[in-house]
Amino acid sequence: MPTNLTAEAKAKWQQAQTANNPREKLQTLQEFLSEVPKHKGNERLRAQVKTQIAELRQDIIEQRGRRGGGRSLWSVEREGAAQVMIFGATKSGKSSLLGALTNAHVEVTSYDYSTRYPAPGMLQFEDIQIQLVELPAPTHLANENRYAIQTGSTSLIRQCDGLILIVDLSNDPTTQLDLILLSLEAIHISTRRAQTRVDIVPEKGGGEIRVAALGSDELLSHEQISDLLHSYGIRSALVRIFGNATMDDVEDAILENVTLYKPTIVIANKLDLDSGRGASSRFLSHAAGFPTVTVSCLTRQGVEGVGHQLFSCLDLVRVYTKEPNEPKPSPHPFVVHQGTTVRELARSIHSDLAERYRYSRLWGPTSKFAGERVGPDHILGDRDIVEIHTG
Repeated sequence: MPTNLTAEAKAKWQQAQTANNPREKLQTLQEFLSEVPKHKGNERLRAQVKTQIAELRQDIIEQRGRRGGGRSLWSVEREGAAQVMIFGATKSGKSSLLGALTNAHVEVTSYDYSTRYPAPGMLQFEDIQIQLVELPAPTHLANENRYAIQTGSTSLIRQCDGLILIVDLSNDPTTQLDLILLSLEAIHISTRRAQTRVDIVPEKGGGEIRVAALGSDELLSHEQISDLLHSYGIRSALVRIFGNATMDDVEDAILENVTLYKPTIVIANKLDLDSGRGASSRFLSHAAGFPTVTVSCLTRQGVEGVGHQLFSCLDLVRVYTKEPNEPKPSPHPFVVHQGTTVRELARSIHSDLAERYRYSRLWGPTSKFAGERVGPDHILGDRDIVEIHTG
């Protein structure tokens, strides 16, 4: 059902997105919410905005309680090729996994809920790094048979690139996983990729709306999409459309009124225990829809396979650039998502490079032969080497 937002409501949404501080954003989101019609089709949008308001209020309270206006303990600066959250029940081994995979100094305790704030570390996978962040365990509400996720964790999960869900093989891992998935559904996070979705990637400069991969039934036109984004004050963006989306889907993506998909792997820990080994095969059958790794964080058994599974799950692609007439490419890759074209890579390096682009030469998995000349719409693959020529 369409949201039927007025021009005033759209203006308030745009104002909230460009607000410079939490108090200003809180005020404009509250004003936006008052403009959203109260009908069934808007229930999810209203719930999503209320969640944002609650998160902002919590941020303001934390800022007020800190001396000198330091950074929130829930704030994690993004580093590396991707940011992945480690999420699971208390005592499942989140801290031990972070310590086993990264350079982070962790404290493993014998009591529940010892991790109170997010703890980051860097996973080295081949020639790139992936940031892992251990989240505090969600609260188990036994009387309601569910987990409650803290507001700070909700915000970090919605912003991250992927998830590691960890369960304790010695303590009913199937129920743990089911409760984790239910708690994620409650905050509109999906661990299954939807057939139809719309991704809107804001771009600096350019002043144009670009649309890629329209649905085969051609329900949408570039003009329709541009007009809608312009009505929300969005002037420069890449709109990626998967499946046969509608204009309602595009508007939902603008408003972030969507169930967000997060690439997910499952880690089944405590394989060193007899009870853990006994539950392993049954759990693997239950978690068959996910890439799953069985490990012992204590003995480090199986942890060497986590990096490869995570890289594959995140749909990342490493592209190496080479200067014309240079014999070797840079050893430091640009990390992009699968489906990225040469033009998008050039734009991500520098807007001028995309504007002055003429052609590229390509070496690697997606080239037909070494040094193949390709155009701007060529889709890049992992370990491709690109030489960009400008005019």
